Amino acid sequence: MVYIAGTTSTSIRLINSWAFTLPAFALLRIRLEQTIICSYLIYEDISIGLEKFLSYNPIGQFKGMKVAMEDESLKKILEQDFKGFDKLKEDAITMQQDRTPGFSFEDDKFERSWTKLTLRAIANKRDSLAPNEPLVKHPLEREYVSIYKVASAVVHAEADTFGKSFLNFYAGPDGSTVLMPVPRYAYVIAFFTARYDILQCHEVLKRVGIDPEARYVELMDKLLKIRDEEKPRTNI
Repeated sequence: MVYIAGTTSTSIRLINSWAFTLPAFALLRIRLEQTIICSYLIYEDISIGLEKFLSYNPIGQFKGMKVAMEDESLKKILEQDFKGFDKLKEDAITMQQDRTPGFSFEDDKFERSWTKLTLRAIANKRDSLAPNEPLVKHPLEREYVSIYKVASAVVHAEADTFGKSFLNFYAGPDGSTVLMPVPRYAYVIAFFTARYDILQCHEVLKRVGIDPEARYVELMDKLLKIRDEEKPRTNI
């Protein structure tokens, strides 16, 4: 999880530095979801969180393969290149029977996801489980209803993405008119990417028994100080 989070953050910073702000904002939504899931799994009871999260993998793989094989062209390719479909099906059935006693493949009632909670509910549960420490107690549900929901417009190519809330015309250095993302998003993206990195590193180290001491608290304090100094023009 830390590896994927780190590479996501690096990707965000790279494209944001090239003023590819909207793709970076779409990735920020993914980065927030990574943070929510990881943090929730750290604080939730293992039997409810991590065990269900990991054990769902065979079911998810089978469901994805089954849907792909509904397309005849893809089915021919998959049948040639992927020889383990029957084993995948068997593993998925076994795992679903463990999760749901009495499950029958004929009913085709595989669980939709590893948890019945929505992402917002996961964020809410995480917030209720997180210890009362300044660094970790900041509610992630608040960022779900703000950062995540706003960035969803970019992810889903909604009409709002093409309006002035995201894009506008600006004067170029040579007097021309340039279409570009609203500049404040670049600051928002940079701030929250750093915030999620600091939070996740702190929580993971504590989870594996390594005391990060005050290192990440100091980093977060420094980040918030920069935010407050920039606040009049960044609106974050």
